[in-house]
Amino acid sequence: MTAASPHLPAPTLPLASTLRRPRRWTVGLLAIGLVSLVLTGWQIWAGAPSEYYASIALSMSRSWSNFFFGAVDPAGTVTLDKIPGSFWIPALFVRAFGYSAWAVILPNALAAVAAALVTAVTARRVAGERAGLIAGAVVAVTPILVAVARSNQPETFFVLGLSLTAWAAVRAVQARSLGWLTAAGALIGLSFQFYELEAWAVWPALAAAYLFTRQSWGRRIGHLALAGLVSLAASLWWVAIVSLIPAGSRPYIGSTIANNPWEMVFGYNGLGRFSATADSGAYESFTPPFSGEPGVLRLFNAQLAGQVAWLIPAAVVGLIVLWVLRFSRPLTVLLTVWLVTFAAMFSAVAGMHQFYTASLAVPLALAVGAALAAAHRAGKVWPQMAIVGAAGATALGIGFSTGGYSVPVSIAQALAAVIAIVLLSTRHRGRPVATVALMVGLLLTPAVWSAVTVAHPNSINPVAGGVSESSGFGGRGFGGGEFAGGMPTGGRGSQGVGAAPGGAGTPGQVFGQGSGRGGAPGGSTSGHTRGGSGGAPTGGAGFGAGGGEDNAALLSWLQARSAGSTYLAATFGAQSAAQLIIASNGGSFLPIGGFNGTDDVPTLQAFTAMVDSGQVRYVIGGDQRGGGTSMAAAATTTASSQIRTWVTQHCATDASAPATVYDCG
Repeated sequence: MTAASPHLPAPTLPLASTLRRPRRWTVGLLAIGLVSLVLTGWQIWAGAPSEYYASIALSMSRSWSNFFFGAVDPAGTVTLDKIPGSFWIPALFVRAFGYSAWAVILPNALAAVAAALVTAVTARRVAGERAGLIAGAVVAVTPILVAVARSNQPETFFVLGLSLTAWAAVRAVQARSLGWLTAAGALIGLSFQFYELEAWAVWPALAAAYLFTRQSWGRRIGHLALAGLVSLAASLWWVAIVSLIPAGSRPYIGSTIANNPWEMVFGYNGLGRFSATADSGAYESFTPPFSGEPGVLRLFNAQLAGQVAWLIPAAVVGLIVLWVLRFSRPLTVLLTVWLVTFAAMFSAVAGMHQFYTASLAVPLALAVGAALAAAHRAGKVWPQMAIVGAAGATALGIGFSTGGYSVPVSIAQALAAVIAIVLLSTRHRGRPVATVALMVGLLLTPAVWSAVTVAHPNSINPVAGGVSESSGFGGRGFGGGEFAGGMPTGGRGSQGVGAAPGGAGTPGQVFGQGSGRGGAPGGSTSGHTRGGSGGAPTGGAGFGAGGGEDNAALLSWLQARSAGSTYLAATFGAQSAAQLIIASNGGSFLPIGGFNGTDDVPTLQAFTAMVDSGQVRYVIGGDQRGGGTSMAAAATTTASSQIRTWVTQHCATDASAPATVYDCG
C-alpha cells in the first residue's frame, strides 16, 4: 500500500465530525434560547406590571428629558429612586409601540434570554461546548431570574450586564489584554447604570484574576488602574452630569433629602441598604423585609432557598474541583472570588427583595459548567459524581422544607442524580443517557419551579414556584432560619413594603411607614409597595385604588374640569399617581412627596404657587376604598404633610367627584 498523495482530498470523516460539532452547539444554543424565551415570555401580554415602574417607562417615553432623567410623571417633576438605565429600553418600547403590559415586560424577558445565551458563550470559552451548554441551561432555569424577568422590575438588565462583563473578563484574563480588561471595566460601568453599586462587587474578582495572569507586576497593575478609571467614568457619568444641572432645570432627585444624585446612589441605594439609619439625617434608607435576617445561612432560609440556592453547594464543589484539577488559575480565581463576593454581599445586606439574588445565576452557572466540563475532559469521574450528588441532595433538602409539589419533584431529581452517578461509574458514562441523567439530576426541581412561575405572575415582589400559595413555604428554610422580616427602619422615614409570600402576613399586606424625619413615627402612615396588584397603598391621603371603573370615572371627571392646568390633579405619593398616569395613558399628575412620600417635592411654598398660577387645581384625597387615613390627621414634619394640612384648610371637597377630591381653585 502506497502512502496517500498530498494532493488527494482530505478524508471525509474528520470533516463530517467538524460539521457535526458546530451543529450540536448551534442546536443546543437555540434550545437554551427557546426554553428561556418560553419561561420568561409566555403570556406576558396578560401580565400585571408594577404600576410604579410602568408609569416611569410611560413617563420617560413622553420626552427625551424625561427619558434621560428617569422621570416618574409625564411633567418631569421627580425622578425614580435610582439611575434610570434599566428603564431606557422599556421606555423606547413604549415610545415605539405604545403603552401595554407586554411593552414594559418583554424587554426584561428578552434581557434574560440574552443573559442565558451570553453566559453559554462565555462558559464555552472557559471550558468548551459542554461547559457552555450546561451554564446556559443553568441561567435559563434559575427560578428567581425567571420570576423577575416576567415582571417590569429592573433586575434583569443587571443580570444581562453581568453576563456581558463575564464574557469580557474571561477574554481579558485569557488573552492578558488591556483592551478586553478595559471593555470589562466599561461593562461594569454599564451594569452600574442598571443597578448602581452592586455592579462594583464584580471588581474584586476581576482584579484578583488579572493579578494571577503571567505578566510583569507593573503591566498588571497599570492595566488594572487604566481599566478602573474607565469603569469609574462609565459608572458615574450620569450622576456627574445630573449633579451639574441646576435643580430648577431638572426633576427633583427621588428618595433624597438634598435633591442630590450622589446622595441617591451612595446613600439611599448604598449605605442605606446595609444598615438601619434611624440616627442619620444624611440620607434615606430602604431595607425591604423579604429575605429574612442577615447571616451565613441566609441564602438557604425559607424566603431564598427555593429561589436561588439549588446549585450553591454544587457550585462550591465545582470550585473545589477546579482548584484540585489545576484548571486555569486566573479563571478559577475569577469564578471563586465572584461567587464568594456576591454570596457574602447578599448574606450581609440589611434587607432585600428575593429577586436581588438573581445576579447569582451568572457565577453559579459558570462555576458548575466549567467544573463539569473540565472533569469530563480530564477523564475524571469523581468530580462529576460529587457535583451532581450535591445538587440532588440540595434539591431534597429544599424540597422537603418547602413541601407541596416540590417533594415528589425533588425525589425524582435525587433519583436522577443517583442514576447519573451509577452511569458515570460504568462504561456508559460517555453515552447520551448519562448526560441526560446528569442534567436532570442537576436542574429538574429548579426547572419545575421556573415553569410553575409562569402561572403565578407577581410584578411587585416577584418570586418563583408559586410559593405565595404554598402552605409549606412559611416555616423553616433549608438552613433552619425562621422568617424574620421585621419592620424596616430608616433615616428619614423608612419605607414599608409588602410582606414576603408565605412569611409573616399575606401577599397583599403592607407595613406602615413613619414619615417623620429621623425615622420616628409621626405624620401619616403610608405603607408602600412599588405599585400594582400586590395591595393598594394605604397612604396618608393617597388615592385609594378602586379598580379600573373607578379610575375611569375619576379621570373623566378630571379631564372635563382641568383644562388649562399643567396637572390633571395632584396625588400624595408616586404610587397613587402611577395608577392614574397609566389609566390616562400618560396624563399628568403631580406626585407630591415622590416614591416614599417624604421627598420635598414640591415644597409647600412651591405648591401654593402652583395653585395660584393655575398649574394645579384638584388634589385627590384619601377614602376608605384604599384604606387611607384622614388628611387632617397628618403630622407636619414633611413638605407632603404640610401640603396635606394646607389643602384641608384652604380647599373644599367637591361633592360631584366620584372620589374624594379637593378643589383648590
